[in-house]
Amino acid sequence: LDKKTPTYVIFDTGLSGMAVSEELFEGRNLQARKNREKSLWGEVSVAFETKAGGEEEGQRLVELSARKPITTPLGRDTPWTRFKGNLIVLGLAFLDGN
Repeated sequence: LDKKTPTYVIFDTGLSGMAVSEELFEGRNLQARKNREKSLWGEVSVAFETKAGGEEEGQRLVELSARKPITTPLGRDTPWTRFKGNLIVLGLAFLDGN
């Protein structure tokens, strides 16, 4: 991921695996081929901070992961014409056991 480009994550319980922006999918595909990796998406982890209760309690780190999630590219056609960034849609594989 490029630090200059924002990344947005959507949790969708109607999805079983993961869907990612076309650019992320193609970039990961090139990287895996270059490194001769056997799996395009092995162990995938997403970590983010959230407020635990209220502001005075501070933040806590939440990490969700999935092993070899079924992953598809979102495609280039999007209803968001001015959307600039990476989009990752996480499904039930990331919520299983969490």
